[in-house]
Amino acid sequence: MKNAKRLLAGALAVLLTLSFAACGEGGAKESSSKKDEDVKVVTENDIAPIADGEDGTLTYMGNYDLNPTNDDDRTVGLTLFEDKGGKIKWQRVTSSNQYSKLAAAVTAGKDAPDLFTYSTLAFPCQVVQGFYQSLDDIIDFNDPLWSGVKETADQFVLNGKHYVAPLEYGLTALLFYDKSVINENGFDDPIDLYYEGNWDYDALDDMMSDYCKGAEGDEVRYGINGWFAPQYVQQTGETLVMTDDNITYRSNLDSPKIAAAMDRLANWKKEGYIEPNWIGSASEAFEKNILFYSMGTWAAMGTSGPPEAGDWGMVPFPKDPTYEGEKPISSATITTYMWVKGSEKKDAVRAFFECYRVAQTDPDYAANGREKAMLASPTWTEEDFDLMAEISNPDDNILMFDPAYGVSSLMGDDFSGFMSGVCLANWLYKSTAVADEQGKTYTWTQSKEKFSTTVDSEIKSINSQIQKFLKSDK
Repeated sequence: MKNAKRLLAGALAVLLTLSFAACGEGGAKESSSKKDEDVKVVTENDIAPIADGEDGTLTYMGNYDLNPTNDDDRTVGLTLFEDKGGKIKWQRVTSSNQYSKLAAAVTAGKDAPDLFTYSTLAFPCQVVQGFYQSLDDIIDFNDPLWSGVKETADQFVLNGKHYVAPLEYGLTALLFYDKSVINENGFDDPIDLYYEGNWDYDALDDMMSDYCKGAEGDEVRYGINGWFAPQYVQQTGETLVMTDDNITYRSNLDSPKIAAAMDRLANWKKEGYIEPNWIGSASEAFEKNILFYSMGTWAAMGTSGPPEAGDWGMVPFPKDPTYEGEKPISSATITTYMWVKGSEKKDAVRAFFECYRVAQTDPDYAANGREKAMLASPTWTEEDFDLMAEISNPDDNILMFDPAYGVSSLMGDDFSGFMSGVCLANWLYKSTAVADEQGKTYTWTQSKEKFSTTVDSEIKSINSQIQKFLKSDK
């Protein structure tokens, strides 16, 4: 259930990501991105139709259909693609078998799809295993259409070739809270602290401490619940695994900054701030006296949103007080698709990517997407949607992607069997905050002692695979 919900989050992010919309009023920082008049806006008229005689039907393998089902609206990207002569055929797989199905199809050279949903495991793990082909024959990342995502695309280059073409960005999680609870306890509104530059680790710790200590009688209070450990630790500016060139990966488990953040999470557990059980919505969390609910937007938007406007607030993760970077950090997700090795429908794949990218960059389509998102979540304000756009804008933020998730299935696939429903990277992030399946609680030192050998082994393996790939990819 947890993983299914997280996959739903990815689907809803397509609706809720605001394609770098400008910030509104209410103290939001002015975007430093280029003005519209300085950048050529690529429109659907600039997209060439699929050439006559070319097969425009693309087989897409994934755990959800790109075609509309029931009464769902047809997305702008799909509509544009169909207008250019394209069509999507869905090859259905589940969350648990999608990678094995893809591997079998590519290896056999039979019934392989043209497109596959991007995940963090795609690069470099699945690229060097031969699952995907590079995009440079069909995408010019210097073209204005891709200018807003080129910096990210350049992070997924191997042997001079691009493999990931970001269509849009989303946030892995935000912190949601009930404003009435904040007011009743005399706390400063977290979003005000954020815009004042005072929303940091210490501010969050102090607020959770005061809230939990304020419980009376038999009342039980918690400071936080949900998916928060990776996002919290990444505010240090560091990740579990590092690479400078996508050729040599190295463990960063000995980072003093990561250790300090992990120690803070361990203290959260010690102090009883963490409600460790799975809770599927913000409203349920608030009913259980949890101050902050950390999850993707799906768990607090649409039908899961607040009952009335202004009832709830949202805020990014607090910054590490020792972080000295020029831009704030956002733990981000990428929405896109991989071009599967063996697919020969070059012109149709080209049109697909261009149509889906235009759907995110054309101002009229972006405004329409924002309007739909606000209609689906009428109790969230303009300022709330401005905030989501602001903190997922790569011009103003460092969008953090941990290479650990792309090292191997064990490191990055929650269905790898490493531990029930969790991959090694996710477990390392939360290892000091929750007990394992046997009820054991770890310090960060103990976590490193137990798992660093495995991490080193997985990294050694991927580095070796990359070297073999580079020799064969000439």
